[in-house]
Amino acid sequence: MTEHAQSDDPPVAGGCAHPIRLLGHLDHLDTRTGEIRRALTATELPGGALHVRCNNRRASACPSCSRLYAYDARRIVLAGLVDPPDTPAALAGHPALFITLTAPSFGPVHSRRTPGPRAQTCRPHRGTCSHGRPLGCPAHHPDTDVRLGTPLCLDCYDYAGAVTWNTMAPTLWKHTRDRLESAVAASAGLTVSTFRRQVRLTFVKAVEMQALGLVHVHAVMRIDGRTTNPDITAPPPAWTTTDLVTDCLRHVLATIAAEAPDPHQPTEPVATIPIRWGEQHDIRPISLDGSTSTGKVANYLAKYLTKSVRSGGTLDRPVRIPVHLARLLIPAHTRRLVETCWQLGAHADFATALDTAARRQPGPTPGLIRWSHTLGYGGHWLSKSHRYSTTFGALRTARRDHARVTAAVLAGNPLTDAFGRPPGDPATAILGAWRYAGRGEASAERNVGAAPPGGSPSDPDLARAGGSR
Repeated sequence: MTEHAQSDDPPVAGGCAHPIRLLGHLDHLDTRTGEIRRALTATELPGGALHVRCNNRRASACPSCSRLYAYDARRIVLAGLVDPPDTPAALAGHPALFITLTAPSFGPVHSRRTPGPRAQTCRPHRGTCSHGRPLGCPAHHPDTDVRLGTPLCLDCYDYAGAVTWNTMAPTLWKHTRDRLESAVAASAGLTVSTFRRQVRLTFVKAVEMQALGLVHVHAVMRIDGRTTNPDITAPPPAWTTTDLVTDCLRHVLATIAAEAPDPHQPTEPVATIPIRWGEQHDIRPISLDGSTSTGKVANYLAKYLTKSVRSGGTLDRPVRIPVHLARLLIPAHTRRLVETCWQLGAHADFATALDTAARRQPGPTPGLIRWSHTLGYGGHWLSKSHRYSTTFGALRTARRDHARVTAAVLAGNPLTDAFGRPPGDPATAILGAWRYAGRGEASAERNVGAAPPGGSPSDPDLARAGGSR
């Protein structure tokens, strides 16, 4: 390939570091006549294959996809906090809460306490543990200290409890949401069914993997009223104040628990332990008035999302066999967490009981082993209720349509499908037949030329619009 071709060639899959190559074709079907016309063939594209994004949220794995994920996540959060342009003042005045939930302690760790202008002593304790290591730390840790979040004694830390907590965190959150509805309904003197006919609790949740290997939850909960039309957001009843919901939520957090098999007795899966939230939590009311306060909340959640995609102690890819773990240059604390996942996952009865408690789908590999690279956590890093706001799919569809229109305009092609109809016409169905061909850019010389009709050589989501991989 010449230097000129390299400079003029558009980035593959939007600059994705590890694009997925697909072979196949895309057809357009006339739903009225049954006629099928070929719209796109992979061999016509640069490199002889369709390149789509890997969509890896980890910045160390793919900076381009990670930036796009963080951008889309912020849009999802912000879309549920500000008024939609077509329905003025639809959300103004709705009670809303910003919630931070933490994990319990599984052993003393190095920390940075800053109640004043400078960091205080990490842990002003004396003596040694049963393993002969100090129980305290006299250091004043700076922000960049690699010891922050690591246990004072690796042998004293409850690694089995930590990975079990990470596994059960999504289930504990679901129990909390369900119990909160019951608590608010009881406070108002209503049954749960009557409450749900009047009020809808919507939320968006961002999960932060801390440096000590435990997940924390940051969520925005919005209180909406229900109408006969589920697509219309109405003001909630006057009695659903933030003070009422906050009091109910504090009571739920103090009493809620999810049952899980005891990781300290993996050979006896009948024994169970309660999984609870940590004692530290923060609940703050926020105002949905369309001002800069909503943008600050969105930026706050985006900060934790960005943190989770760039750091947090998790590995970029799954650990297939323990031998691979020995070759990775990772902190000793993270290594112990991953090893604990494999050790507990080796007990078939315990692993099955834990997957059942966490409501994971059964598979050939236990969930602890399958998600050992995320220290046992197998949930979504960003999730939301159905009616909160837009979705990742809607944002990707809009971006795909924009890329297709832009490519067609630049190439001088008509903005029509294979039958001359405008894109999205209900009379045209899209049929895709794609198969996996590998990762990374094709090694063959890429053909630089005009974009094919209806698509772009670098369109990252074109295959997903037309069919399965």
